[in-house]
Amino acid sequence: MKAVVLAAGQGVRMLPLTKEKPKALVELKGKPLLQHVLESLEKAGVKKAIIVVGFKGELVRAHFGKAFKGMKLRYVEQRIPMGTAHAVLQAKGKTGKRFLVAYCDVIVNSGLWKKLMKEDKEAVVALREEAHPERFGVALVEGKLLRQIVEKPKKKMKSNLVNLGACLFSNSLFPVLEKTKMSKRGEFELTDSINALAAKDKVGFAVYRGKCLDIGTIKDLRKCER
Repeated sequence: MKAVVLAAGQGVRMLPLTKEKPKALVELKGKPLLQHVLESLEKAGVKKAIIVVGFKGELVRAHFGKAFKGMKLRYVEQRIPMGTAHAVLQAKGKTGKRFLVAYCDVIVNSGLWKKLMKEDKEAVVALREEAHPERFGVALVEGKLLRQIVEKPKKKMKSNLVNLGACLFSNSLFPVLEKTKMSKRGEFELTDSINALAAKDKVGFAVYRGKCLDIGTIKDLRKCER
């Protein structure tokens, strides 16, 4: 199976660390964030990673080259930062029938990827339990289906499950990505694409209770280094 890894962002919330290099190359415990993600994917048995690069993407290409351990690497470019749905869309035609989506700043153990790879649904989104879910994308579920992801809701939600940032999709996702409308933030959001599939009862979910490092800020990075 292949994986699409989103690594196009500069990471403005991590300035000045990202002034001269992309967020993907910011180091955690002596290794770039992206390397931690690739290690987990490779350990899970992923054979090829399609890395979406953008800001100073040439540095990512130069650092990792064409292969990482036993995993082949291919690069596609998101020239303008237009959101996560737009980023995944750059991999159209290169993913095969089913593929994983990973974020370069969300590090999970290989067991989650193995679990997702065994799923047979059209789409599966990894979720985790969170004490303060309102700070994240809150997931509303019913039975075995994901019904909706509500980004940082203003009202308190009944669910304590949040979107982790790890997914499995079939290539039927791409027509949905192409139809996804621009959000109020001026970007094309993968969450909106997932919600469109969820409205058609096509999205399952997997609750992950393992270690998860979600590194959005310098504060997050320092916390993970302890």
